[in-house]
Amino acid sequence: MRGATLLELLTVLVVAGIMMAIAVPPISRALDRAAVSSAADHYATLFEASRELAVTRARFTRLVLDTAQASAAMLVSDSAGAWDTLRVWSLGRVRVAASQPVVAFSPLGIGWGVSNGRIVLSRGASAETLTVSRTGRLKRQ
Repeated sequence: MRGATLLELLTVLVVAGIMMAIAVPPISRALDRAAVSSAADHYATLFEASRELAVTRARFTRLVLDTAQASAAMLVSDSAGAWDTLRVWSLGRVRVAASQPVVAFSPLGIGWGVSNGRIVLSRGASAETLTVSRTGRLKRQ
């Protein structure tokens, strides 16, 4: 029974190294795109849920974006006018920048406090921009 020579082992390692050098960058870019898309989907879902909560409970609601923690908190006003935090959700491992981090919704579902606000979610070379209109509609770009 014969073992592998040092030259054969080095050849296999060199070939494996070349294959990894070719495969890793596209995989990394795909993971970055997936993380950004997932964070944008998650924020859009929270945005619509916050609007619907305002309408169904007939109360003002807020969606507050924490850019440092890459998280979003949903708050609802109580009868005294104070804000109760319902829950805080993480948006994943992305960088978040926002021109206006707070979106408020009236009991009619109309957005307040954000006029053409932009939220940029990014990771690596991948980025996605979400724009909030004057009336509180969300547009993905």
